[in-house]
Amino acid sequence: MNEPFKILVIDDDYAIRDACMQILARSGSDVALAENGSTGLEYMGKATYDIVILDMKLPDMDGIEVLQAIHSRYPNLIIIVITAYPTVECAVKVMKMGAYDYIPKPFTPNLLRITVVKALDRRRIGATKEEKSRECPELQGPNAIIGESPAISQVKQFIGKAGMSDCSVLITGETGTGKELVARALHYCSRRRNNNFITVDSGGLVDTLIESELFGHVRGAFTGAYTDRVGRFEMAHRGTLFFDEISNMRNHVQSKLLRVLQEQEFSRVGSSQSTEINVRIIAATNRDLLSEIGHGNFREDLYYRLNVISIHLPPLRERTMDIPLLADYFLGVFRERKGSPFPKNISDTAIQKMISHDWPGNIRELKNLIERAVALCETPEVDPFEIVGGDSEMSPRIASRNSSLMQLADMEKDYIEKALKKFHNNKTKTAQMLGIDRKTLRRKIIKYGIPDVEDSFADS
Repeated sequence: MNEPFKILVIDDDYAIRDACMQILARSGSDVALAENGSTGLEYMGKATYDIVILDMKLPDMDGIEVLQAIHSRYPNLIIIVITAYPTVECAVKVMKMGAYDYIPKPFTPNLLRITVVKALDRRRIGATKEEKSRECPELQGPNAIIGESPAISQVKQFIGKAGMSDCSVLITGETGTGKELVARALHYCSRRRNNNFITVDSGGLVDTLIESELFGHVRGAFTGAYTDRVGRFEMAHRGTLFFDEISNMRNHVQSKLLRVLQEQEFSRVGSSQSTEINVRIIAATNRDLLSEIGHGNFREDLYYRLNVISIHLPPLRERTMDIPLLADYFLGVFRERKGSPFPKNISDTAIQKMISHDWPGNIRELKNLIERAVALCETPEVDPFEIVGGDSEMSPRIASRNSSLMQLADMEKDYIEKALKKFHNNKTKTAQMLGIDRKTLRRKIIKYGIPDVEDSFADS
């Protein structure tokens, strides 16, 4: 069984510390509490933490001072800053100093859960900027996209050209094909590369909060709005704003987004004052937006505003020559992170299995498969399919391209049902194992009519 994540909360407000404990402990995380900066730093000298949640106003030390001390000693540690006095300048400052994210007080339990889940996922897959630069400093921009197949080579060449434009970009492709990686490569190739790259999970926020998340709000705008809040648009000023899974955005928010793109200005929720912005928009989706338009789920005018430049990412099953390259790359990354010389290579038999596999979770599924194999293997050669959780029924189903015994949808449903069974219907762990996000897993559960049992963390 995996060790629980360790989270340290540094805040002088007992109510905030207690709320964080109640919310985060439900995930199985080990939560430690410190009432001031010096105590927090003392705790960090005695134990290793995955995440620190840090208040900016402490009784004994300035929050910036604590942030600097933590980041200088533990550069790979994820730090989430919370404050009752949010401003654009403060948000930009703390993120440039190494903070992973920024939450204004008061915050809802759902916002804290979402932020921490994303941070834990970053911690799990080693996707912080510091870790990337240490493990593979040369892999930036299009070079970070592994592959030599004609399809992906064409995409990499196009990124270099499209990056220099300020036009909106729509990235399409199945879940797990690397749409956010392409978005970051576009930002890296642009004149905006020294400014913020801000992401928005279009379907990850509750409907009542998404406008505040995008545009910010002023004090008193609604119940619970005790302070001003900086929105994602303001954070991305002069930089890039990336909308992940844009098709999940509600219709009324689509209208507001369209207006902002047209007028290049917005107003915070509860305010009549307009703020001008200079932001490049990149959006991604795993759905057919033209079909969504036909069903009335997506605005046609917003589609054409976003789809000035389009990039389509092929699924992994259509670029099989890249599979050995990707597997070898991930093997090296996770072996280095493990600090072990083993495993040195993937068996030829396993490579053939990988080439024949349909990869419904695409690159994310492959990456997770290799990560688990490296974590569990102590031999020079490994077959990742043989050691997935030590359960033979969880071995990925190898589909012959000429086989008509089972439709792909039936295979996927069967695979998901077995994964849910293995993890006792915990959707968070099941999604991680499958290499997809929770929203995608939910949609597939509904699509295939699989009995839906709520898990204990994100739905609590």
